[in-house]
Amino acid sequence: MEKQTNRCVLIAGGEVDPTLAELIRPTDTVWALDAGVERAKLLGVTPSLCLGDWDSAPCPEHAEELISLVPEKDDTDTHHAARLVVERGFTEVLLLGGLGGRLDHTFANLATLLFLRRCGVQSWAVDQNTAVTVLTSESRCFEKREGFYFSVFAMDGTAHGVTLSGVKYPLCEAVLTGAYPIGVSNEILEQTALVSVKNGNLLVMYARK
Repeated sequence: MEKQTNRCVLIAGGEVDPTLAELIRPTDTVWALDAGVERAKLLGVTPSLCLGDWDSAPCPEHAEELISLVPEKDDTDTHHAARLVVERGFTEVLLLGGLGGRLDHTFANLATLLFLRRCGVQSWAVDQNTAVTVLTSESRCFEKREGFYFSVFAMDGTAHGVTLSGVKYPLCEAVLTGAYPIGVSNEILEQTALVSVKNGNLLVMYARK
């Protein structure tokens, strides 16, 4: 069994810009999911676990830890890995290769972020143009990033008591629904913005202008 660290980096099979390698810390535990094995090579990292049903990449011949899944299953490879993240006690996740590409895969990965947050794991999905996380009935500060829009959406159902401060378009105790994207294309004006949701789930996103 690998030595436990606080953050697990999941490398999925989507496109991964080589510059994202700088986000991986020396103390991170890195797992590659299916075609993410090839993405890991491009990033110059060696995963300690390779997991997948191997429908989009060949099963690696050499892996420190290998988990092979059947293609006919309820979980995606990424969601199966997320369950394992929770079981092994990680408290943070960075997902690379999980945005862009097929829209259904992206949507499934956003749902996996929600699953992780409900399990107490703080997670980000990142590519070169976007960074996404989920808030569940909590408050969190977000740093200003030049050249990026800042958006919030009701993740599922209705989010009550949504407050945004330090942004161009603030909100106070608002109710956000999935049918009305009022939180799109905001901008952080201060050094940090405070986002709060009293009851519900928010998808919080940086998107490059």
